[in-house]
Formats: sequence, C-alpha cells, structure tokens
Amino acid sequence: MSKDELVNYIKTMLGESGVEVELTDEDYNIIIKQTLDKISPYYTGRRFILGNGKVINLADHNITTIINVFDAHQAQLYSMEDVVLGGENIIIFSNSVMNRIESYTTYKMLWNEIQNLKGVNFRYIEPNLYLDGYSGQVLIEALVRPTSLADIEFNSEFYPWVKEYALAKAKEVVGRIRSKYTVDSSPYQLDGNTLLSEATAKMAELEQQLVGTIFVI
Repeated sequence: MSKDELVNYIKTMLGESGVEVELTDEDYNIIIKQTLDKISPYYTGRRFILGNGKVINLADHNITTIINVFDAHQAQLYSMEDVVLGGENIIIFSNSVMNRIESYTTYKMLWNEIQNLKGVNFRYIEPNLYLDGYSGQVLIEALVRPTSLADIEFNSEFYPWVKEYALAKAKEVVGRIRSKYTVDSSPYQLDGNTLLSEATAKMAELEQQLVGTIFVI
C-alpha cells in the first residue's frame, strides 16, 4: 500500500469531487502514523534480510525478535529476491488459509534454500547484530512490526482494516475542523458533528476487531 493510494481513497470517500477536504500533507502523515501505531501490536511479520559483515545495523527494520542467522555466501538468494522476497525483503505471514495456499510455492522455494544454509552464531544488541566468528553474506530471519504502509501487503486481511481506520481518523480530523464553524442563513450545513460521530463509532468497531488477534508465525 502506498501513501498516495491511501490519500486518494480518503479524499474519494470524503467526497472531494464536490467539497474540498481540509487536510494537509502533515495531517495525512499523522493519520498514517496513528493508524500504524494502532495496528503494530497486533500485526507481526517475518522479514528475511540480506546483510554483510561482522556487525550489521538493523535500526531501520523495527525488529522485535531475531529467529535465525544463516551463512548465505554461497546461496542464490539475490537471484530469488524479487520473486521470493517481493523486492522488499519482506514476507508478512497471514492467518488466512487461502493466502497461505496461494503463497505456498513461494514460501517453499525460500524454505528449500534455507535448508541448505548453515546457522551462524549471533548476538543481537539493539540495533546491532553481532556475528561470532563469521564475516560475509548472511540471511537474517526476524519478526518485525510494520513501520510504513509498504509493509501492509495487498493480500493481508489487515489491508482493508488499515484503509478503514485511516479513513475514520481522517473523518475525526475533518469533523473537528468543520465543527468549529457555523453557517447562518444558508441552505447548506457543515457536517462536522456527523463526521465526528461516524469516526468515533467506526474506530471503536475496528479496534474491537483487534482484540484477541493472534498471528500464527
């Protein structure tokens, strides 16, 4: 998912073709951050990262746990990267049985490759990964939290959740702006209070959907 895609969705749903939506680029950035912060504790993905050297800085990956580190200097992982790792070095594992079936062949390719790799001793002292007695290309298997919209894959069941929660947050912001004004002696009325009410109800509904969510890795 891209920011442009989400922003266009929000503008369309808020009827910008008829009335300008009073949101700035900074407003959208805050809405996206709040949405990702909300989903982050419930949405865990498995990332496969290619790295080199005795010390590898992983500060940009929002890692919660490192599962394994493999000696990959003879592996064909670079040639497989676009297919198996989606070009982003990330696979988000899903609860959906259908998603798993559709992705089985891809995951199997990576799994077969990993079976031939030797494990490397490591120490993870955030944000650095230290390799003991090894220096070279490695494949790092880790659990991560989403840090950007790009981490939410199209076939994830949380893809529509993110869109709807961001829309609700946008309604909340626009509703607060419009509720500050009144239009006297006009056939038109601002819908600030209506938007606030819709946003509150929708966010509560979506947040309730997260309760008890467990992703099987």
